[in-house]
Amino acid sequence: MFASPAFGQARPSIFAPQIDYTAIGWFGRDAKRSARIHRTRDAIRYHATDGIEHVVIAKLDRDKAWLMAPALRMAFETDLTGLGLPPAILRGRGFQESAIRTTSVDGVPASQLRVKRDAADVALDAVALVDRRGVLWRLEGTGTVGGQPGRLDWNFEDVTPGKFDASLFEPPADIRVVPVAGETLLATLRRFGMIR
Repeated sequence: MFASPAFGQARPSIFAPQIDYTAIGWFGRDAKRSARIHRTRDAIRYHATDGIEHVVIAKLDRDKAWLMAPALRMAFETDLTGLGLPPAILRGRGFQESAIRTTSVDGVPASQLRVKRDAADVALDAVALVDRRGVLWRLEGTGTVGGQPGRLDWNFEDVTPGKFDASLFEPPADIRVVPVAGETLLATLRRFGMIR
């Protein structure tokens, strides 16, 4: 957290928005993967149609997550650790953030930040662009998750504030829900090429 004259108050963490919104996310240096993101203060929905269509939902207030494959009419259910990141990170905690400069994005005051985390489970050294509503527009840098190094190139566009029906953050009633351990979910994601 830091106080910026442009914001007039402490700015939210990069993963803790102050509004509900949807956006298109582009992932990878060449923006080869995209997904529709829905974000609220206590939930995340990630819907990718590149390759194998899949939906990932994280309910931060209930410590639950689902991986859904619409074509299979099936959802794998686990806790937040099944997403491969510490729950504290998903809730916007555990980072060191420092201001680089103030700017604006899409007409909204914003800050460019240096974001760092040096821990055994997840390490991160990146630059983020976040507006005063806590909306993340860009995250670029390097990191390590579970001992595996990699590069982050996340860019978001078409950000639209809105209120969403709660059913968007639950598996549909007409699909099969299969409880699995976190490690099993990660193995499933890797097997289908959804993560590396």
